[in-house]
Amino acid sequence: MAMKWIKCQVDEENKLSFSKAQVGWGELRHCAGFMGQIGGWNRNEPYKAGILSVWKDSQSYRSFMQQLHDEIFGKSDQGSTYTNISVE
Repeated sequence: MAMKWIKCQVDEENKLSFSKAQVGWGELRHCAGFMGQIGGWNRNEPYKAGILSVWKDSQSYRSFMQQLHDEIFGKSDQGSTYTNISVE
């Protein structure tokens, strides 16, 4: 199993845009090895979002990153909605 933890800093005026863009990642459900994703806003820091995605294995995750990630990211335009991102 592989997990990806994403944290994003979002300006107040972009919270709705960020949330709408996150819906675009629903395409993940069609990716081989994708098991699920959950996320939300940090209760103590309301402009920080956290997203956890779970993959069957590292190979499935790497395949997604090489083949589909950039396409989904581009369609969602999510990159314009946050000011900082960290991925673990």
